[in-house]
Amino acid sequence: MTLLTDATHNKIRELMARYPQPRSALGPALEAVQQQLGYVSEAAMVEVARLFDLDAAEVRAFVGFYHMLRQEPPGAYHLEVCTNVPCLLRGAGQCADQLKQKLGIDYHETTPDGLFTLGEMECLGSCGTGPMVAVTKKQANWMRYYEQLEAPEHIDAMLDELRQLADVPAAQLPAPERVAPGAADRSTGPYHHGHHPETNNMLARIDQPESHTIASYEADGGYALARETLQGKTPADVLETVKAAGLRGRGGAGFPAGMKWSFLPAGVYPRYLVVNADESEPGTFKDRLIIEYDPHQLIEGIILASYATEASHAFIYIRGEYFFGAQRLEQAVAEARAKGYVGKDIFGSKKDLEITVHRGAGAYICGEETALLSSLEGYRGHPRLKPPFPAVEGLYSKPTIVNNVETIAQVVHIVRHGAAWYRQWGTERSPGFALYALSGQVKKPGVYELPYNTTLRQLIFDYGGGVIDDRPIKSIIPGGLSMPHLAADKLDVSMDFESIVAAGSSLGSCGIMVICEGANMVELALRTISFYREESCGKCTPCREGTGWLKKILERIERGEGQLGDLDTIERLTWPIERQSFCPFGPASVWGVRSLLKLFRVDFETYIQQTNPSGQAPVLPVRPIYRPDTGEPAPQVRV
Repeated sequence: MTLLTDATHNKIRELMARYPQPRSALGPALEAVQQQLGYVSEAAMVEVARLFDLDAAEVRAFVGFYHMLRQEPPGAYHLEVCTNVPCLLRGAGQCADQLKQKLGIDYHETTPDGLFTLGEMECLGSCGTGPMVAVTKKQANWMRYYEQLEAPEHIDAMLDELRQLADVPAAQLPAPERVAPGAADRSTGPYHHGHHPETNNMLARIDQPESHTIASYEADGGYALARETLQGKTPADVLETVKAAGLRGRGGAGFPAGMKWSFLPAGVYPRYLVVNADESEPGTFKDRLIIEYDPHQLIEGIILASYATEASHAFIYIRGEYFFGAQRLEQAVAEARAKGYVGKDIFGSKKDLEITVHRGAGAYICGEETALLSSLEGYRGHPRLKPPFPAVEGLYSKPTIVNNVETIAQVVHIVRHGAAWYRQWGTERSPGFALYALSGQVKKPGVYELPYNTTLRQLIFDYGGGVIDDRPIKSIIPGGLSMPHLAADKLDVSMDFESIVAAGSSLGSCGIMVICEGANMVELALRTISFYREESCGKCTPCREGTGWLKKILERIERGEGQLGDLDTIERLTWPIERQSFCPFGPASVWGVRSLLKLFRVDFETYIQQTNPSGQAPVLPVRPIYRPDTGEPAPQVRV
């Protein structure tokens, strides 16, 4: 007797057929199970293991790694509050407190009527529209973002709507798009992208009606460039144009895209293109706009990049939390396939190209390219040793190019206008323009498409409208949560890779967070390290254990048990985590906390002195916690 329905079995078989190796469908298959049951039970894991010819332990290990795969049944609705630093700066703490009060429950609890389960989310890629809550409906293929929940009445409106939808059949639920109860819609909301017309390219269409459809895209000339290129240029022509433009990868490292493409070994096929849409870096939400509101731009970029690299199959690995975006991508790929732009002999060029949209299941580490490939192959998202690099031995051990969504979208405009056009903006080593995601305590958070030589001051004050209540700026994170903070005296630094490095940080994913005077530096440090402690893949000891130690020390400081010597301990612990971890996650996990200590040590010292004026050491248990003979608690000592 099987637990899963025939419909779920058929869905899993259809998913397996999408991939060169069926195991790649393990994550999507488990998501299909969760849609049927509301969670992934032990019996369901065993059944899925049989379908994939795996040991049940492998499936259990997979489920245990990805936080979106639930092993316990939730309420009818699962509400997850984003409390990471960008949302924290916009009032996420108050939003969470109001939800707890209105529902009468705490995190990881369910209301007595079984309607709502409340959870805390690490980051939902909605940094410019916080505070926000993601809502999934049990046993329904439905997820909705409720954004800008800035007042109690907004939370009431959200809960009222969910109660009204509780008994609505899954097929009749409203579209799973993002909504902002009581706030402006996206046409006048927190995006403000069109303030620099000369470089308004990637976001030029997102406010047009039905901008996500192929009809809208082709009406604006979409896919004409792909047809012209595939029919009239060679792959080498496209590659050389991208190299000459100096396009740098937008995923964080900033490595030149054209150079990466040229590393593919000659004569080795098949080749794969993997688009990294796992936009999980707190403070980064730029790719989501392209995915949700102009997905055909991304598909045309994939066609051009696949042609240049001679890849015949492209995968878009999108984070599981981007449910709405994944639906938009699936629809866009289907529209392109119906037109003959995806599949066999596209544009009559004898070029074959398949595109597969693959949803992750919740793991920040999968933003690292080799961990992403492991996940795409159906394994836990553990990073791999390099070399070999993915361009030589990547997906399914074949040559693979991994590029970020924005990088691929940039290709469309570079191929259309040429390298010289692109190089008229920015700097010699950081040419062109970029999508800057501005969040935190600014008046106009959003995504701005600006040249690389724009300064932080221009972004924050000329485009972002300045800071809330005109408070002095205390610090800026210039490239996503993992990057070191910069002090307010760095406002005139140019936002290009080299200038930000010279200032003491990194441009990373261009996620700029603004923090004003009055912010609690201890709270920010704790929330930062809590994110990395939660998201560590556990592969190596320094990262897995070290982030946990840092979190415990900062928790003690926050609750008034800190000592001044703790600050030296924190600083000392960051170095082995940075230098001895397996992958870039380790260094990234400590840069933010270390920079906060370096820039604002007085704030930490003042907090400790005010909350623990006597300098009393915390009470810690002696090991073992319990006496083995009686089971009584061990004596307590101060250390």
